[in-house]
Amino acid sequence: MRRLSILLVVLLASACGGDDEATVTVTVENTTTVTVTETTTVAATETTDTSVTTDTTAAPADWDGLPQPLPEDGTLPVAEFNAYAESVDEPWERDLAGVMDEYVGAEATESSGRSFQATSAGEGGGSATASLTLDGLFDDSVRSRRYDLTLSRRQDGTWQIETAQWSQRCHEGRGHQAFSPAACL
Repeated sequence: MRRLSILLVVLLASACGGDDEATVTVTVENTTTVTVTETTTVAATETTDTSVTTDTTAAPADWDGLPQPLPEDGTLPVAEFNAYAESVDEPWERDLAGVMDEYVGAEATESSGRSFQATSAGEGGGSATASLTLDGLFDDSVRSRRYDLTLSRRQDGTWQIETAQWSQRCHEGRGHQAFSPAACL
């Protein structure tokens, strides 16, 4: 019986002694993250599992505002702002006026009057339109500027800008009187 116990201990020890596990993780920062995990188990058969995950997307750390000068065709870019908005958790993201103010930024402070209008589909619906008109601009040619956004609601209740347009109206004698992205004189 004693020999049987010793033999059993030797068999168990030899069965456990061949396993070897190693995990290696490498992280490289600079908008690219690489994680490598390698596990090798040695027993009756040899198995190797290697996986590599690469993430190259990086949200901007801050919203630098609308491009200056504004695009001549009246269409404003939204992708960079949306990426920024997704990377933060701020109260303005759930409010149409807040999104408009954050998107337009400093432009909104360069006027003596402002008018904001918004329409959303249903109660807390999935889409909305918003319009901000800045009147009495401190500019000798441009009297008013208007920003029009179409937005959709994300799953987390925040708003994402789908499209953005701008237009302006000139002072009398300085060009067009209707809202248009055309230049004033």
